[in-house]
Amino acid sequence: MDEEAKIQLSMFEMELVNNTEWIFTKQLIIKKVYHLFGRLNDEYKKIVDAEKQFLPLELQKPGGKITKGENYKGLPYLILDYPSIFGKENIFAVRTLFWWGNFFSISFHLSGKAMIDHGDHLNKNMFLKENNFSVCVHETQWEHDFDRSNFVNINELTKNEIERLYEKSYFKIAKKIELRDWNLAEVFLINTFKEIIKFIKLSFPGDKITL
Repeated sequence: MDEEAKIQLSMFEMELVNNTEWIFTKQLIIKKVYHLFGRLNDEYKKIVDAEKQFLPLELQKPGGKITKGENYKGLPYLILDYPSIFGKENIFAVRTLFWWGNFFSISFHLSGKAMIDHGDHLNKNMFLKENNFSVCVHETQWEHDFDRSNFVNINELTKNEIERLYEKSYFKIAKKIELRDWNLAEVFLINTFKEIIKFIKLSFPGDKITL
């Protein structure tokens, strides 16, 4: 492609560059996601407070952190991390994600010292299957999409495939809801957060969380 062609606009691009309304609409949508995440943070905190005897003190913080970005695989996103610990050698975090054009998701992410004690695999696997969770199968732990190279529904994996996931340096489970179901997202995310807290209790029976 020559230099002149690189700077010319298509008809569609010309329409967009002359239309301010879509930018304002995007900003409004992002503000609504911020508001939703603020509400979720408050609800998550209530759930954590009710279960705090099962969680390490490091996780019992006043609130979460909302992070905004413009370029996860080219698209805007917002993240709510609560409760969470992100250290150089240790991760114990529940992450709620809004990814423009894709979905809302919520994940539980473990790595480092927290991987030492993983409770009863049989009970945990049954819980994940009954509640239709997906598990991360990717070699790296920082991918968030639901492509089959990253997340696979646990019901589609064999027992041996699931056991191999526990042998990795990290373990991550997640669920998503499509953006077309926006009005259902808040309830979905709160209910899934409750399920994640139950999974934490199964993973670390008797308050055996080591951070």
